[in-house]
Amino acid sequence: MSGPGDIGGEVSGDEAAWRDLIARFDDPADQSLAEAPWPSLEDVPEEPAAGSGPAEAPDSAGPADIPGRRPGALPSDRIRVIPYSSDPRSYAPPDETDEKYVPVPLPPPAKLDAVAKAAWVGVIGGPGYLLVVSLILHMTVSPMAAFVAVAAFVGGFITLVIRLGDHSRRDDDDNGAVL
Repeated sequence: MSGPGDIGGEVSGDEAAWRDLIARFDDPADQSLAEAPWPSLEDVPEEPAAGSGPAEAPDSAGPADIPGRRPGALPSDRIRVIPYSSDPRSYAPPDETDEKYVPVPLPPPAKLDAVAKAAWVGVIGGPGYLLVVSLILHMTVSPMAAFVAVAAFVGGFITLVIRLGDHSRRDDDDNGAVL
């Protein structure tokens, strides 16, 4: 049989294993593996017949004293059955009143000083001027105006970056962001 995986007329190991799996796909499973022995810890001890031996109080032997009992397992006479208190299909959730969510009002925005305002005008206004004049109005930008716009952007950016460190820390133990 020739097909993918054949190398010079011979089948590779992976291809041979795959073909063997496909050939045995419909064969029944090995039954000896399915019949595992029952673990001895799962065996339930037989209760003595009534009147065959001395009667012990059920609480006298702890779980470790009974052979074959797993630790923490309840004795068969202590199985707890919880009956329904009413028909579960007749359950109706309690009436709830919807409370409107009222968000906490935001604090007022920080007041900017004149230097910060000028820096933001340079960062936004310099490239904005170049975009509006050259792209929207289709006008030529003089070299002096282009120099002033680029200088305003660079100067504003540097000013904002330098002023980031000017904020005083409120708490020396706090390593969070300073807004």
